[in-house]
Amino acid sequence: MADRQLIGRIAIAGIVVAALATCVVLLKGGEEPQAETVAVVGEPTGAAPSREPDRTITRTLSQPQAVSNDWRIAYELAGTGTATVVYDSNGLGLVHQESQVTLPWRKELTWKNTGTPPTVQLMGQGEGAVECRVAVGGAVVTSEKSAPGEVATCAGRLAPS
Repeated sequence: MADRQLIGRIAIAGIVVAALATCVVLLKGGEEPQAETVAVVGEPTGAAPSREPDRTITRTLSQPQAVSNDWRIAYELAGTGTATVVYDSNGLGLVHQESQVTLPWRKELTWKNTGTPPTVQLMGQGEGAVECRVAVGGAVVTSEKSAPGEVATCAGRLAPS
């Protein structure tokens, strides 16, 4: 037991001595070192190289346009006179009918892209020949022309985007 007390006292004494030595070094060693003097030998042999004035370069970054993956659908009926039109308004089979529309007729719709390509349906019937066209994103995907008095039908599932 006496050995343990002796070891503890020696350890405490060592810590006290180390702390005192640190204080002495900090108090006496805190002086700034003296700057050294440097001698310059010789003169420059020529004029300093010329330099163009500084200039600021600015660049305008354009904001990226939001890319929509929605379906942009355009239904069109071509012909003369009037016609009855039946079309799908949302790609889910909800059809609308309009009677006595003046030809040419056009309807533009935007459908949400749900991951499954929608089915388009456009039917038109007039007194004369009628041509139906369905465009997706500006590109015609289906077109059909009827005989006079008959129904022109443009229908089908759109291709995956």
